[in-house]
Amino acid sequence: MRKLLFGPLIAFVVVILAMPAFAATALKYATIHEPTHPVGYTAEFFASRVKELTNGEITVQVYHSRQLGDARDNVENVRNGSIAFTTLSVSNLSQVLPVLDVWSLPFIFKSDDHYWYVLNHPKSWEFMKQLEPKGIKTITWITSGARNFFTQKPIRTVADMKGMKIRVMASPVMINTMKAFGASGVPTAWGELYTALQTGVVDGAENNHPSLISMKFYEVSKYYTLDEHMRIPDLTIASTKIFDRFTKAQQQAILQAGMEATAYMRGAWKVAETEDLAKLKGLMKEIITVDKKPFQDAVTSIVNDEAKRLGGEDFVNFILQTGKNF
Repeated sequence: MRKLLFGPLIAFVVVILAMPAFAATALKYATIHEPTHPVGYTAEFFASRVKELTNGEITVQVYHSRQLGDARDNVENVRNGSIAFTTLSVSNLSQVLPVLDVWSLPFIFKSDDHYWYVLNHPKSWEFMKQLEPKGIKTITWITSGARNFFTQKPIRTVADMKGMKIRVMASPVMINTMKAFGASGVPTAWGELYTALQTGVVDGAENNHPSLISMKFYEVSKYYTLDEHMRIPDLTIASTKIFDRFTKAQQQAILQAGMEATAYMRGAWKVAETEDLAKLKGLMKEIITVDKKPFQDAVTSIVNDEAKRLGGEDFVNFILQTGKNF
């Protein structure tokens, strides 16, 4: 009887061991954005491509609109392996690795073309490998456009910012940049910003056109100042605790899905930026275009001082030097 059972048992074990590690589980992908935001539908695109490229061996479930927490929560959950993927601003990773805050330095990118040249350069990918011992793997870059101020009072000059409380991410570089403008940088969770603007906890904030539309910040701010003070990359990251358990073929499929998601979003972002700025012109009291030079002059020392403080001088010099070609 034992001999009769032993053969089928061995065969059963072999079949189980040969099954994909994640065949029965949908991996979690968290985003703070709404499904209608470019990050939201890019996340869905990435999830669908992962499933297709792995022939259904890996499925990904996207949780939108802070369902699994705010950006800081998602970072910790990626590190501990309770979620597999998230897309967020690289500024939110400065809590894990302070030198990454150099990406938040003001006016270091000359243009969108310069921005993408830097992101696609091997030096940038090598720079981001510093996250891997912290449990985080960079999968792909995602654009988040240029950042501008949306406020209750108009900002036409740097002097107009004096004494203002401006919401920023929990980034020392962003806080110090606001200080250089004469304002106070107030770290506030993304999900709490609408109320903070509504109640006057902050006088304004800064972000891109699609974010103002998706979060309806135009309802609680009157003015939008187009100064493009920062281009802080978004990126999709994975938990190394999960990624390292994939087969080589599965890992390659995920990286391929990431590359395709970047290309997909670059096109979608340009459309969203154009359409959403047109919408904002009808939703806000005034869209203000400013002379950028006085804003750039106000933060000149910040770039060198913060790069030195963070130990990122070589990488920042690389960005600034490449900017001479754009």
